[in-house]
Amino acid sequence: MEVINWVFLKRHIPLTIKKRLLPFLYPRSMKLPDGRRNFVFLAADYGNIGDLAITAAQKNFLRNHFPERQLVTVPISATIQLLRSIQAQINQHDLVTIIGGGNMGSLYPDIEQLRQLVIRSFPHNRIICFPQTLDWDESVISERALRQIVRTYSRHPDIHVFAREAITRDMLSKLFHGHGNVIIGYVPDIVMSATAGALGAKFDAAPSGILRCLRDDRECALDSECYAQLDAALASTGHLITQTDTHAGGSQLDDSQCAQLLAGKLEQFRGARLVVTDRLHGMILSVLAGTPCLVLPNANHKIRQTWFDWLQENPGVAFLELDHFDTLSQVLGRLLEVPRGSLQTPPIDGCHYAGLQDALIRS
Repeated sequence: MEVINWVFLKRHIPLTIKKRLLPFLYPRSMKLPDGRRNFVFLAADYGNIGDLAITAAQKNFLRNHFPERQLVTVPISATIQLLRSIQAQINQHDLVTIIGGGNMGSLYPDIEQLRQLVIRSFPHNRIICFPQTLDWDESVISERALRQIVRTYSRHPDIHVFAREAITRDMLSKLFHGHGNVIIGYVPDIVMSATAGALGAKFDAAPSGILRCLRDDRECALDSECYAQLDAALASTGHLITQTDTHAGGSQLDDSQCAQLLAGKLEQFRGARLVVTDRLHGMILSVLAGTPCLVLPNANHKIRQTWFDWLQENPGVAFLELDHFDTLSQVLGRLLEVPRGSLQTPPIDGCHYAGLQDALIRS
């Protein structure tokens, strides 16, 4: 009967109702460690390897900068069920961080609703939203989502929201103009604070072939003509072309499974001579792996603006607009000549994260 009820809840009841029912129907407890604590809420425990990289890098960042604090990870799948247990034990000296990524706004409403639930649940703790991309458009749904974001975030007395690229930074600054309690920061995607080695990659054999890591979801911007041009240009290189993705599937994965998926993808990228991708973390994991990368646009601004803000000076990363596809062969040829980078070198100078570190220190 419990399984039937859970399946019904998951498939048919809106999140607003679930969050009220789950703590009563299936409560869970978590014994918190003693001492001052840093929480990581909405931690990925599903097979999106980009989100797994964000979670691992965020935990790595907190451990490296605050080794004296206890780290408490709250998986996204258990957030609702664990909230009451955590609320009963948390104190005002604990820091609440929420996972970074590209899920702020109306594109992924379930995750945004969970973020707002966490914000409302801890009014006496500093909350830091790690670097995010805000997604919006001119639709009624999007405008409603933005109003709700402003309403919820602005009611918290001590909240820092970090953008990972300039377009999101500017929009957040506009949205929260006049709300002095909402501090907007600007730092790179948190995965660029780490190294491939720190995220578990060890394999370092001679590279071969080209990896084609392209979207097939709502964020895809390529049409059939672009795919045809791309496939022809890749075939002309004479290298073996292998299809891959940063979505492995699965949910409620344990720590070991998450670590294996992330390390395995980094090692796969390391083993290629070139990665072609329109995924943000396809680009970032390529940089961490030291593998040259041809980057194509997706349906919103996050990959283009991230490249422009942080990676355009990296010789191993080339961003190609769709109306420049006539230069594909030349760009591919140049990238195939770029030397590989190190598994132990972060792609971004740590000074770029000073604002984030300062917000964490002052909590």
